[in-house]
Amino acid sequence: MSANTLTLVCLLAGGLSLALALVLARTGLRHARALDDTWHEPQKLHRVAIPRIGGIAIAVGVVAGAFAAELAFGGMDTLGLLLVCMIPGFAWGMIEDLTKRGAVFARLALTGTTPMLAYVVLDARITEVGVPGLDSLLAVHAISFLFTVFAVTGIAHAINVVDGLNGLAGVTSLLAALGLAAVAWTVGDATVLAGACVLAASIAGFLLVNYPGGRLFLGDGGAYLIGLVLAVLSVMLVERNAEVSPWLPLMLLAYPIWETLFSMYRRRRRGRSTGSADALHLHSLVYRRVVRWRAGECVARNSLASLLLWIIPAACWPVAVLLWDETRALQAAAAGFIVVYLLLYRGIVRFRVPAWLVIRKAAPAVRAETLHATEGP
Repeated sequence: MSANTLTLVCLLAGGLSLALALVLARTGLRHARALDDTWHEPQKLHRVAIPRIGGIAIAVGVVAGAFAAELAFGGMDTLGLLLVCMIPGFAWGMIEDLTKRGAVFARLALTGTTPMLAYVVLDARITEVGVPGLDSLLAVHAISFLFTVFAVTGIAHAINVVDGLNGLAGVTSLLAALGLAAVAWTVGDATVLAGACVLAASIAGFLLVNYPGGRLFLGDGGAYLIGLVLAVLSVMLVERNAEVSPWLPLMLLAYPIWETLFSMYRRRRRGRSTGSADALHLHSLVYRRVVRWRAGECVARNSLASLLLWIIPAACWPVAVLLWDETRALQAAAAGFIVVYLLLYRGIVRFRVPAWLVIRKAAPAVRAETLHATEGP
């Protein structure tokens, strides 16, 4: 695979994503259904209606990039099949974006359709996780099938969970895609390499509009699309290359995965539904308790809080990529991540943030239309 040709394919995907994102950011303001005006919900931070259909731009970039990769390299039919598998989950996400509501069962069912199809069509299945006992169970096809559906659907939901600040889900996903691409290059998996690079380029194009100004939101459709593609590519990379540790994608996506699991535990402990919305995600706490700007909510405060949280996936990235074939080391790193996360969360939620870490500034007045942020369920 020519690096120069792959670069051109990525430029096409990223360029189309950027161009369409710019169009959607402008035209979406004229269509009420495309706007996120649900700022009354507890987890929301924005105060004006902003288009939440950015997933369309990413979808177009990914489709165009996959098609270009097939023309340039051949033998990339797998990418086309992968995109077909994404349709149910992405479609339902877009329905939620346009209607601003959705049934939990329908969301899980349609999102879960993607790993079901991928299991059959792409042979994307989880047969090993490096945990004694569980690996023996995964040797049973029925258990492997159910676990694959659960894991892929969970990762898609996790990306949506961290979609709470401008650029947070985008940068987290971008780094994960680049990590998959780096390891795919190392082991010579051209299909996963092309898919991960195209996805990364499409996310990058969207991010140029989403961050720092928040002119366009990712939306449920975009979050589910990114999460599903990342998850299926991860399963394919591990299944097709025995030397790749199954904990590589878990480490690359440690932040959204653990944020989701911890949020479910936290809500259940408080006697609430695990799927209920609240304002106690780590990104919400950082926005309100670490970046304390007296001028109130503004795009600069939102973007700064997101920038601070980028440190988390950025710290996980080199660990995952350097230890991509060392399961035990990655498991130890994941355990260390959980400990650090819990200590950080506990300090912030109990208002024990060190004074040197709190960012205080009398922010200048800004126009109302720049006060925005996003949040997944």
